[in-house]
Amino acid sequence: MSQEKNPLPVEMSLVSKIVAAVQAWQQQVPPETTLAELESAAQQLAQRVAQLAVSEQLATQAAAVTEKALPCTCGGRQYLRRQQARTLRTLVGPVSYVRPYFYCQACGRSRVPLDEALGQDARDVTAGVVRLIAEFGAHVSFGTTATLLAKANSAVALSARQVETIAEAVGAQAAAVQQAAVQQAAETPLATAPHPHLRLVGAAPRTWIIEMDGVFAPLRDGTWQEVKCGLLYPQDQRIEISKERGVLLQKLRCAERDGVAKFRQQLWAQLIAAGVRATDQPVVLGDGAAWIDETVAELFPHARRILDFFHVAEYVWKVAHARFGEGSAAAKKWMKTKLEQLKQGRWALVCRALNQLRLTGAAATTRDETVRYLSRHSAQLAYAKYQADGLPIGSGAIEGTCKHLVTTRCKQAGMRWTTVGLDALLALRCCVLNEQLDTLLPPPKLKLAWNNSSDL
Repeated sequence: MSQEKNPLPVEMSLVSKIVAAVQAWQQQVPPETTLAELESAAQQLAQRVAQLAVSEQLATQAAAVTEKALPCTCGGRQYLRRQQARTLRTLVGPVSYVRPYFYCQACGRSRVPLDEALGQDARDVTAGVVRLIAEFGAHVSFGTTATLLAKANSAVALSARQVETIAEAVGAQAAAVQQAAVQQAAETPLATAPHPHLRLVGAAPRTWIIEMDGVFAPLRDGTWQEVKCGLLYPQDQRIEISKERGVLLQKLRCAERDGVAKFRQQLWAQLIAAGVRATDQPVVLGDGAAWIDETVAELFPHARRILDFFHVAEYVWKVAHARFGEGSAAAKKWMKTKLEQLKQGRWALVCRALNQLRLTGAAATTRDETVRYLSRHSAQLAYAKYQADGLPIGSGAIEGTCKHLVTTRCKQAGMRWTTVGLDALLALRCCVLNEQLDTLLPPPKLKLAWNNSSDL
């Protein structure tokens, strides 16, 4: 009696695999379950189906590579060496595939055509995972990013160190794009033609608000280094939501650790990118620091200047505390009048009152410094006029930018940075907050259409 041979295993089609996965899912999900458990089970099913679909498509594309030899850049030929396996971390979990590997014996160069067609670099993570890491890593610590990714998508399991490496690589990519923009902007003056859309409606040139400040970040060698921050926005994109408090609908940020000269280059590049024209009116709001004055003189000497009102008030408050006692009712009463006079632009009257105070020693020195400060910046103290023109008088926007851009991300407990790591993170953070990540890491364009459930 002859014995039948075992039939060869038949490769299941993608549809069959998906049907089998759904059947296995139905068998494991009890008929009575909570919505939370059902939702979790459905996510696991979706991940499994997605893994099957991606693996099948990769196998199909790998089979389409039928060449035995390819031209090499050295002029020789790259020959098929072997079928090489690879595993990637994807948004749907680990996916493995086998693809042809070509090698040139003459020069030693190798090539994997399928990886090139897929747009997959040498990293073992896909573009989708990289983009998620960039978005999360720009906002929260690398450890928190790894935790959030695992919670939001159990298919993506990465360590904090892996997240850091990927995020800093994207940051370096963003920094390279910034540098290219800086080099192009260095040869680009402000356009002389008016804005096309303004010409159509006959509107006046736009007013642009430029704010600058600095904040220190900790380095691994135990030192602290100042990061200079810039903020640029059109006046017509600032909406007043309450007295002396506005919301910016459109804004661009920049940050530079490596000196004021490079900061100025970045700021100029932002002006060019924003479309600021030579006919527009720049308005610079700052605290009177020398580097800000020098930046204005170099980049836009004809800008309208505003000295931060709250910084001015701090100077005067120091004198009030020295004369009347810190926190005293007399100091508050005296300051109330002086603040009203400052907002009216009557800075000379405030200086006269300061000089009339009978002070000695350190208190007199504080008073004299305040008078000199006000006198030196007298052309920037016309607060009544600024407010009448709809301009901000306080630098809350740039202070908020320094805090949001640098402090909340780079100065958390225990954080210390290398200069390379800090520069990469600042570039990434600016890219994400300026809503330019889609340009740096373009999202997939493929959009699928599905039948309505009633048609199934």
